[in-house]
Amino acid sequence: MIDLFKANYDGIMKAFWETNYMMIYSMLTVFFISLPLGIMLFAFSRDYLLKNRAVYEGLSISLNALRSVPFLIFVFILIPVNRFLFKTSFGNIAAILPLTLVGVSIYARFVEQALINVPKKIVDRAISMGATKIQIIRYFLLPATMDNLILSFTYTTISLLAYTTVMGVIGAGGLGEFAFRYGYQEYNYDLMYLIVIIFIIYVFIIQSIGYGLAKRFTNKKEKRSEERF
Repeated sequence: MIDLFKANYDGIMKAFWETNYMMIYSMLTVFFISLPLGIMLFAFSRDYLLKNRAVYEGLSISLNALRSVPFLIFVFILIPVNRFLFKTSFGNIAAILPLTLVGVSIYARFVEQALINVPKKIVDRAISMGATKIQIIRYFLLPATMDNLILSFTYTTISLLAYTTVMGVIGAGGLGEFAFRYGYQEYNYDLMYLIVIIFIIYVFIIQSIGYGLAKRFTNKKEKRSEERF
């Protein structure tokens, strides 16, 4: 396997950075859109925040629609949108929009669910202290669920990594296309298995970072709880 990696080093590294390009830009956009969107979903479903059933249902239906379309078809549907926004429907740039929209539909739901799972006593404490709606979210809900938000973001990142493997259909490249083109299509199965191993290592690194950060926040939360008592 080492010799195979050395023989295909340039191609593998090019594909690796193509995958990273798609992942980094997509996940940054997903984070900055999904976190406030998930908070809004939660807020519009709660009486003590911004209860509005119509707005909640509208956002919910939109997110469900994004998740319901098969991803490969979704990529093709967005080709005209990519042409309008980026003046191209081909390459790495064109891959960011479908990856971002799918990531938003996944992570926004995770954020909402994490906030729903916050113990009611925390909310009751915030209300009894006279906290404003923004303070309830900023100082009570988000700190209480930070570890879950990190783990959910980790899961979303891994999901989008899997989605990048089909972006070769619009010329975005990446490890998935490299494995298909130079491994499967050329009957070089050892090369295909090598790419699978690289994906496994990649996922392991993402999980380790996510779990490590989540554990750190969990330990801080437990320490604060002990100090109070």
